[in-house]
Amino acid sequence: MLANLLPGIREIRAPLASGYIWLLSLWIAFFEYVPKREEARGLWKGVYQLSSTVGTAAMLAAVSFVAYLIGSLLEIRARSIVHWFRYREWWWTLRRKFSKRYPVDVFRDPLLLRWSETAKSRRSPSLPGDLISGVESFTGVRIPDWGNRVSRSALIDLAVHVKHLGGSRVDLYSALNRFGDELDQLAIRLQVRNLDLYGTYDRAAAEADLRVNVGFSASVLVSAVAAQESPGVLLLIPCAWLFVLRGQQKAREANDVLIQAVVSGELESTTLTSSLPEIVVTDSMGSHEITFDGSAAQDSADNPE
Repeated sequence: MLANLLPGIREIRAPLASGYIWLLSLWIAFFEYVPKREEARGLWKGVYQLSSTVGTAAMLAAVSFVAYLIGSLLEIRARSIVHWFRYREWWWTLRRKFSKRYPVDVFRDPLLLRWSETAKSRRSPSLPGDLISGVESFTGVRIPDWGNRVSRSALIDLAVHVKHLGGSRVDLYSALNRFGDELDQLAIRLQVRNLDLYGTYDRAAAEADLRVNVGFSASVLVSAVAAQESPGVLLLIPCAWLFVLRGQQKAREANDVLIQAVVSGELESTTLTSSLPEIVVTDSMGSHEITFDGSAAQDSADNPE
């Protein structure tokens, strides 16, 4: 019975907790406009009479219900803002946009996913053995649009998995982007296939939503207190936004569970089991894939020169 109750509790705790904070913020901002019981007239007098009639317990239940409604209305899903606060990527994008040519050190590009692999890990049945080099090399691909929703290590595992499925000629960038459209549906399949593993995902996702909503509503509460008391209270806002950052981290951990379920074979991705896009080699500009051998670096998609 407890196992059946826990998912429901996780579902309501984020909007309820943030709703209480929103109500507290409204009270701090407008409490001086609320008349006292002996001075109340009209609607406010009716509210005081109702509270006396139904009792304190019923009023607390009503306040909790209103808090839940407000929290549900203003709820933020952690997965929708998980790409915020990526300062390194913003700085790199601005640097490349306003510079006349790209930086030479492409290994420091935060938008590039790269990993090392050996000849054995790159071997594909579609390639003759004499085309496989015996030295270790670095392989990379541009991070897909949804790539910030998971950790870099999980994205590397997925990229290696896709390359093993499709061979060396698979267009990793296109394949990874197509997989992103399926990411949200994997949780439903995981619930059917492995309930214990889904519990791990659900706990991390619920914790992410709780931290993000509490952090955002707490920043509004701090602003309301600062407006009533002292602007110095605004120094506490970074503490509130730290909750948001921790929520983003938890959201990535939840999505990492889905990625590892696919890589380990626990889940089957319809995108990856269908025909994967292949690189069409027509000229030096026809590939999104980036390969590093030794110290040489080539980015044919972004730097055709």
